[in-house]
Amino acid sequence: LLVPPPTHHSNQQSNNNDNNIASIKIQHNIRQFANKSLAIDASSWLHKAGYTCSSRLVESIESNTRDPQAEKSYSDYMIRRCEGLLRDAKISTIYLVFDGVRVPLKRGTNADREAKRQANLTEARRLLSLGRRKEAEDKYKLCVKGTEMMARVVCGAVQRKWGKHG
Repeated sequence: LLVPPPTHHSNQQSNNNDNNIASIKIQHNIRQFANKSLAIDASSWLHKAGYTCSSRLVESIESNTRDPQAEKSYSDYMIRRCEGLLRDAKISTIYLVFDGVRVPLKRGTNADREAKRQANLTEARRLLSLGRRKEAEDKYKLCVKGTEMMARVVCGAVQRKWGKHG
């Protein structure tokens, strides 16, 4: 089952105090959850999935277009991660939970991230124009960000693979 990203603002507030979070973290072996349902922070997976097609993905986001090859690449990555949990860890149900809308409290952080992303994009394009593809790809990876469209594409791919409720 997939939980699509919400399209409305929530009243959640971000807490930057990692000490509070660290105090409640519990380490487990994933196999301890065999035959159980598991909720996954799919946004972190989605970000990493973007690395599989970073230059195509970033350029399509920048040009406000869709790239079917990039969409297949990051969707396949997400499906493989789910398949691994279902098969190897014997998880019975996976709930993919995506981030919602941006929280106003993080406006400054988001602006800083976007400025860094734009600087890395400029450098990636420069390196690519010089034929330095590997270095350009490394810079493109620094530009990857998960988007609502990516989450929706993954939801569609999962529904096609496992049905409406996965």
